Amino acid sequence: MSEAPPGILERFRRLIRRSLAARLATIAIVSVLGLVAMGFIAHAQFNRALLRLLIDPEIESVADNLIGNSGPGLAGELALQDLPYDPRYLQPLSGRYFQIARIHDDLLEVQVISPSLFDVNIQLDPKLQAELTAANAPRGPRYIDVAGPDNEPLRVIARVEQIPQLEGRYLFLVGVAPRAILAPAANLVGLAFAVFVAFCALMVAAVSVLQVRVGLEPLHQLQRDIASVRRGDSERLGGEYPAEIQPVTEELNALVDHNREVVERARRHVGNLAHALKTPIAVLKNAAADGKNNEVMRQSIDEMEAFVERQLRRARVAARAEARAGAQAPTIAYRTPVLQNLEDLIFMMEQKYDHQKAVDISIEAEGDVTFRGEREDLLEMVANLIDNACKYGRSQVIVRLLPPFESNGLMEIVVEDDGPGLSDSEQSLAMARGARLDEAAPGQGLGLSILKETVDLYAGELLFERGELGGLKARLRLPATD
Repeated sequence: MSEAPPGILERFRRLIRRSLAARLATIAIVSVLGLVAMGFIAHAQFNRALLRLLIDPEIESVADNLIGNSGPGLAGELALQDLPYDPRYLQPLSGRYFQIARIHDDLLEVQVISPSLFDVNIQLDPKLQAELTAANAPRGPRYIDVAGPDNEPLRVIARVEQIPQLEGRYLFLVGVAPRAILAPAANLVGLAFAVFVAFCALMVAAVSVLQVRVGLEPLHQLQRDIASVRRGDSERLGGEYPAEIQPVTEELNALVDHNREVVERARRHVGNLAHALKTPIAVLKNAAADGKNNEVMRQSIDEMEAFVERQLRRARVAARAEARAGAQAPTIAYRTPVLQNLEDLIFMMEQKYDHQKAVDISIEAEGDVTFRGEREDLLEMVANLIDNACKYGRSQVIVRLLPPFESNGLMEIVVEDDGPGLSDSEQSLAMARGARLDEAAPGQGLGLSILKETVDLYAGELLFERGELGGLKARLRLPATD
């Protein structure tokens, strides 16, 4: 069954995820729509302000005039002594109207209307009429918007007053059609707002184009520089980039440097393998020529096989580190608890040297620490140090686990013995590839140099110094996780 094609919203989401230009364009469109909405809101607020400034004072003045000129007529009804001075209240359907009605309970008895109303009345919504004519309604003017003749919108002032010498209360309504007054100003302001919004929209569009063309140009330059490095035209990214992109270029340069280091390390591994196999091959040749030293041949073959396996394991570690390369933590994907592995390793060393010499191996730790790397690499590095300490120490080996330093986030494993130790020159020689300080011990002299390469692979540190027990103190610093 075929899948349904993605909808418009899903296609838009995919476009936003894949394109920075689409994101900038979307922001520009939303900004323009926001400007248009703000323009409509501002225009409406401007019209309301014009109502309060131009119309409300006029109808309030006319209402005061009507109330002042109201009095009893010949038949006891309300009559006006003088009409408003504005002749437009006399002209039919002029847009200026007034109406006076007597309040009977909830009903209105219209007694006076302006000639401009001709033969119609100003009708009020029943609910609004009830609010205006209620006995407990607040006194004072109230401005309302109602429908006038021909359903023309009216701005009306409503006042309930008592007239001397007349019984009851009277509702005075004075209304003006705002369209005739506000239309010229509203058209001018509407045009101004339209021009302003159009200008802002064009500016937003222009800025968005500049952002896409100019703002994203460093990314295009970065793409070209990376392609140059990939083709071999450049060794590193050396251009000037904005501060927001500079960290990315630094990480990419670190990745390039790391890959170059991995290649160099692979070359060294090949050299180590060739160096290690020279002696066993020579022994095999001599044994083969003799035809009697089968045990020597077996031992040499075992040594070659072990070393080849060791180098293959180191190559796999380097390959994993290359795949997860970073500026400071090539194997950040791994988390290995340290304390339990140290305890297991010490137990194995005690079993190994139990029948060879009396060595007391102790561990000191305030708490557990998590190594940012693989367990096999941790065991290989620490085992090398503890094995050497047990081999050359007299009777005591101490292993200490220290928490990460706040400055660089490296935990520390200290291995100390009470053996003869190493002088400064011997410490430097011990780290050299193929160098051996003890010719009586089996091996090819590559243990510490390969250990140093593994430490460097994890951006760690390996230091040698004279310990408190009188022998060698090895300080292994490795990256730790939080």
